[in-house]
Amino acid sequence: MKIRIPLFILLALFLNSCDQKQKKVDTPDPKAPQQVSHLKEEELMLQKMYQKIVAYHSDGNDIPVDSLETVNEKFQTAFLNSLTKNPESIRYPFDSLKKENIHIVISKDSLFKIYSWDTSEGGTMVDFTNLFQYQSGKNVQSKIVKDTGSEDNYIPFYSEIFTLKNGTKTYYLAVSNGVYSSKDVSQSIEVFSIENNQLKTETKWFKTEEGFKDVLQIDFDFFSVVDRPERPLQLIKYDDQKKQLYLPVVTEEGNVTKDFTIYTFTGQYFEVK
Repeated sequence: MKIRIPLFILLALFLNSCDQKQKKVDTPDPKAPQQVSHLKEEELMLQKMYQKIVAYHSDGNDIPVDSLETVNEKFQTAFLNSLTKNPESIRYPFDSLKKENIHIVISKDSLFKIYSWDTSEGGTMVDFTNLFQYQSGKNVQSKIVKDTGSEDNYIPFYSEIFTLKNGTKTYYLAVSNGVYSSKDVSQSIEVFSIENNQLKTETKWFKTEEGFKDVLQIDFDFFSVVDRPERPLQLIKYDDQKKQLYLPVVTEEGNVTKDFTIYTFTGQYFEVK
C-alpha cells in the first residue's frame, strides 16, 4: 500500500531542510575579527590611551618626562594585558591603532605578529617599543620589548615579516627600521622561529665577508629615498620562490642605489653566490 504525503508537507520539509543548510553556511565564526565585539572595545580604549602619548609629543617639551613615562607604562601594560587575555587577537586587525601610526605586521601563516609604536620619549632619535605576539600549537603568548637605557640597545620598529619554509620548520624574516635623526636611518633583517612555546632569535644566519652575522643591516641617508611613495620604506626585498634576499647597495655617502646584493638561502644560512 502506497502512503501519500500531502504536497504542502513535502514542501514544508524541503524548505526547512534548505533553511538548516543555509544556517550552517552562514553561521559566522565566533573567532572571526568582525565578530569579536569585546576586542573592538579594547581597541578603542587602547587608541584613546595612545592618543594621550601623541598629545604629549605635540604639546611641546614643557611636559614633565616622568608623566610621559607613566602614560607609556600604562599603555604598554594595558596593551599586553589585552592581548594576553584575548588570544584570538593575534588575528584581529586593530585598524584603529594603525590609523594612529602604530605599525602592525603579521606573518603569512598568522602565527607571528609584531606591534611597534613611537613612545614620544625620544627626540630626533625616535624611541620605539615593540610587542611580540606568537602562537605555538593552541597557545598564544605576548611579550614587550623596549629600551632598557643602554646605548647599545636601540629598539627599532618592524615593518614587514617574510616567511621561509625549510623542511618542517618555519622561519620568520623580520624587517626592522632605526631612526637616529632626521637624516640617519637604517633598515635591517633578522630571523625568528617558534619552538617549544618560545619565540627564538636565530643566530649566524647570514654569511658575509666579515663572517657570520645575526642581522643584516644597511645604514643610509633618508633624503636619498625621501621621494619613494611607500611608507614604511620597503628597501629590503625577499623572493619566496627563489629564497633570496635583496639588500640595496648604499654608497659611502649614504645614498641608496638601484643595485642589490643578493643573499641566497643554502638550506642552513644565507650567503652571496
